[in-house]
Amino acid sequence: MTLRNGFTHLCVSAVIAVTFGLLAGLSNQVIAAEDSDNAEVLSFSYRRLLPLEGGSNFRDLGGYPTDDGGQVKRGLLFRSGAMTGLTDTDQNYLDNFGFKTIIDLRSTEEVELYPNHWAVASNIDHLRVPYSILEMMAQAVEVSEQKDGDSHGGMYDTLLTTIKPQLKLYFKALLQGRAPLVVNCSAGQDRTGVTSALLLASLGVSREQIIEDYLLSTDFRRPLIEAGSVDLTEAAKTNGFAAMMLQYGEGKDPSRPSPLVTAEGVPFIVATLEGIKKQYGTVDAYLKSELGLSEDDLSKLRELYIAY
Repeated sequence: MTLRNGFTHLCVSAVIAVTFGLLAGLSNQVIAAEDSDNAEVLSFSYRRLLPLEGGSNFRDLGGYPTDDGGQVKRGLLFRSGAMTGLTDTDQNYLDNFGFKTIIDLRSTEEVELYPNHWAVASNIDHLRVPYSILEMMAQAVEVSEQKDGDSHGGMYDTLLTTIKPQLKLYFKALLQGRAPLVVNCSAGQDRTGVTSALLLASLGVSREQIIEDYLLSTDFRRPLIEAGSVDLTEAAKTNGFAAMMLQYGEGKDPSRPSPLVTAEGVPFIVATLEGIKKQYGTVDAYLKSELGLSEDDLSKLRELYIAY
């Protein structure tokens, strides 16, 4: 088992992303917003993926129906890949939403290689829990070897443990009402995918819709934007994440992102959802047991982020 196998589909890739709006019904025609200071009004400037020149997988989690007849509020809850490529125009557009918080799931190595300039320029609270990507992947590889080389099974089986401090930080910010808020990792698909799935489940979004949202990353990512202009060969001398990117991209077709499904066509997120179901019964029970949320907290999340 190589580190590359264990690293497959982590929130980084050296492949060319499919451009904006490939999914039917999800095109991004900008509609002028009369009140640019109002996130709700601005939410009409896109369907789901935000119209950003230098963004990757930056999209709204709002609009999904909930099990109690409501709908997740638009313009408040976002997910994204790395934001290093955001242009001045992008930053000005995003500033109109009034973003309060960025929850960054990336490791210390990733943040050092690809800093978030927008957070600094716009004085947005940029919250993260430092950790090493090397240690995270070592755990994934160990579990992968126990699964006869199923690298994705290993990574997704360990994510709930390896990013538990980040999950606590995310839900704490949500309960504090620190929205508009965006959660991100490098590609916005694995760590961010699991985090977003937990949130949507807590709000009563169906499992089918959660999986559908997870799979959108394959179409909405722009890995060349994520990779930026960093000289990975030079950076790899001192940065473990850069070394992983080089190893992961070796011999791969840079024009096609790998789909987020197993060889049998099962979305990788299913392993996480099934693991929660088997051990806890429901996502709400997991959130209570492992993240310390109370029934009142779960009710508050719905009050804050569901429209009726």
